[in-house]
Formats: sequence, C-alpha cells, structure tokens
Amino acid sequence: MEKIDIEKVKEIAEEYNLKPAKTKESDVVNIRKKSNDRLEDISWDEFERILEEKELAVYKAEDSDFLKIMKK
Repeated sequence: MEKIDIEKVKEIAEEYNLKPAKTKESDVVNIRKKSNDRLEDISWDEFERILEEKELAVYKAEDSDFLKIMKK
C-alpha cells in the first residue's frame, strides 16, 4: 500500500462519490459511501485535521482504488 496525499484522496472520493465522516461522538474517521446511523459527515478540513492529530494517513492499494486509514 502506498501513502497518498489528501488531494489524491479527494480525487478518488469524488470519482466514487465517497464522503469524509467520523463515528458519532468520537474522532474515529472514515471515508464512507452509504449513509450510516453511526457516522456523521464532516468537512475535508476536519478530516485532515483529525488525521494529523492522530498521526494517521490514507493509503491506497497499488492495483486498485481501495483506501485504508492507518498510522503513518
């Protein structure tokens, strides 16, 4: 898996209609496709801020657009 920058994450998200989200009443971030009662949508700025605070990054599988959030 390859670490990608937030601009690439946004490009992939736009292509697949994905949204930044976090688990309600926490700071666990996700990138979601479908609505979910446990998740609330957040801005890309908040998504990026939480990633930085928690020392996380978004990684992309080399042969697909599969995304995963992991420690840097």
